[in-house]
Amino acid sequence: KYYQGTPLFHFGFGLSLTTFSFDCSHEVVSKGADMLSCAIACKVKNTGSLNGDEVLQVYHKALEIGSVDHPLPKRALVEFSRVSLPSKGEATVTFTLTQEHLKVVNKAGERTLYAGTHEVIISRGSPED
Repeated sequence: KYYQGTPLFHFGFGLSLTTFSFDCSHEVVSKGADMLSCAIACKVKNTGSLNGDEVLQVYHKALEIGSVDHPLPKRALVEFSRVSLPSKGEATVTFTLTQEHLKVVNKAGERTLYAGTHEVIISRGSPED
């Protein structure tokens, strides 16, 4: 159901003629033990000498959710944003995640939120991010 191998090239490989850096922070809004939302702010900077576009991606990974009777993705893309920046320019990209973003598809094809540990990964598409 889900590809479990290693891709030859990561998303966006070789498409940019410039370089970027990013730094993210987050704030979780919760009620009791439940996460209501998570606001993520990422400062993206074009560190290269040319204008360019960068795509930040937010992935969800279910880590410790107990035993399930269906396959789980290694990680699932839940949000993304593209930003155009001039050379040495910077911008802030924001994402708001809810519990809906943490749901995975169960054996019956329904989106389900499993209790346990979930990881949110901010990436440029590279497995090293």
